[in-house]
Amino acid sequence: MASSPNHPSPPSPERVAKFLQDAENIVGSGNVSHDASHGALKGLYGSDSYGDPFSISKDNVPGGAVRPSSVAEVQQIIRAANDAKVPLWTVSRGKNIGVGGSAPVVSGSVVVDLHRMNKIIEISEEFAYAIVEPGVSFQDLFDEINRRGLKLWMSVPSLGWGSIVGNTLDRGLGYTPQGVHCKSQCGMEVVLPNGDVLRTGMGAMEGNKAWGLYSEGFGPGLDGLFFQSNLGIVTKMGVHLTPAPEAYTRILVDVDEDQDMIPLIDAMTDLVRRGVIHNPPQLVDRFALLFVQMGPDQEVYKAMGSPSFAHRIPEDVVNAVGKRFNLPAWRASFALYGPPEIHSGSLEAIKRRMQAVKGARVFSETFTAPAGSVLRGEDTAPDMQPQNGVPGLELVQSIERLGGEGTWHHQYSPVIPGSGREVYEWYAEARKLVAEHDLTIFADFHVFDRYLVAMGLISFPPSAKDRIADVQLAMTEHGKKRGLMEYRSHVSFMDLGAACQDFNGGAFGRFTRLLKDVVDPNGVLSPGKSGIWNSDAGPKL
Repeated sequence: MASSPNHPSPPSPERVAKFLQDAENIVGSGNVSHDASHGALKGLYGSDSYGDPFSISKDNVPGGAVRPSSVAEVQQIIRAANDAKVPLWTVSRGKNIGVGGSAPVVSGSVVVDLHRMNKIIEISEEFAYAIVEPGVSFQDLFDEINRRGLKLWMSVPSLGWGSIVGNTLDRGLGYTPQGVHCKSQCGMEVVLPNGDVLRTGMGAMEGNKAWGLYSEGFGPGLDGLFFQSNLGIVTKMGVHLTPAPEAYTRILVDVDEDQDMIPLIDAMTDLVRRGVIHNPPQLVDRFALLFVQMGPDQEVYKAMGSPSFAHRIPEDVVNAVGKRFNLPAWRASFALYGPPEIHSGSLEAIKRRMQAVKGARVFSETFTAPAGSVLRGEDTAPDMQPQNGVPGLELVQSIERLGGEGTWHHQYSPVIPGSGREVYEWYAEARKLVAEHDLTIFADFHVFDRYLVAMGLISFPPSAKDRIADVQLAMTEHGKKRGLMEYRSHVSFMDLGAACQDFNGGAFGRFTRLLKDVVDPNGVLSPGKSGIWNSDAGPKL
């Protein structure tokens, strides 16, 4: 990214090298990477490099990395960065694939990799919460709950290797009743850009017993300032869990025509609003169902003509192959949780509501624990996504299985009112826009009570990466015309996303710049995150 009055130039290699030498005295030489080539947790294809595994730009390249293991070390790193005027870029575990991985906005920034801060501070079975450090993955907490034999379920995203803290701060989503992870967060510990340490909510009182229980606290609520922002480094977080249910019912609803998604969405949002469906449903299209079955040795992949994803896959091919393998145009999945007595009535209400959806086919399977006990997630059948709270890496396996030139991943994810007609019209146009760039989009929609997060996914080989920026621009402009905006953004397009916040001449951006200037006057902490920069007078880098 070119520098501007608001955007600092990349730091000089000499300045970064000096800072990294100083960092060795803080975290040890073995926990400093003097370039981006090694030191990260292993990711796709076993790589341990920093940056974006699906890099679509020559920008956004880290200058190195430091790996602190304690709050005290984080404080020292921040203070050293202020002294050296070197920008930092914070990641919890760096597993944010599809939206930038561990790549910074400002090239040359030093990654502050928190994966060594991996303590599970507390788990309460009685009150169903945990307090964790940023290096704790969903898989880590799941394993510890099982090791202790606790009667708890947790919400997990598509990939279990991600950080609970990092996913929550980026407003990531899961598939259980607490699938809106930012709403299940309760209390934070934050190292501020000046090195001071803050606790939010009830944690503002030393030794408070309700820090992990009551999220509101006394006075202003500060937690929201640290979601998708660059105003501090979160070093501890409370998260609410779910008591393990006595019964679990997994439900699928299939429809065969593209337009059938309109009444299907209307039915689901209505059922979620009324509390009949317990978790946020997932809605995927035929191509998504085909994609998870693809691989060089897979029959589906061969039937599709062994596509490279470098070019658009015609809809008639997708539909013909999908029908051959008995895949619907759209498939919704959701679940019921709790005492077995409530399942039969809720299931009947769902079936009755789905009668208004042309050709809808409802499939269900109920799992019930023996009397006097509760279910473990592993006692249930797996779904396409982990509605049973069991983390996995199936998406990684799908990507790696394709091999060859490699299959990369990008997403555009607007928040859309929970109207089937609104979603259908947006997606029909999105398909056309992506097809104009000779690529294929597929749907991974998260359905809530009043809105959808419409993840439009694009798989592509490295040879097609130069088209992604144009696709993102076209999708952003299309969304803005419809009054829509993304809920999160790829690191390469954070300014583009922030530019959509244009009410009152960009008042939102003016306020975040004001905050940034006050709490981080040198602009060292994750400059450009979510389009948040210092003002013209702010950056001292």
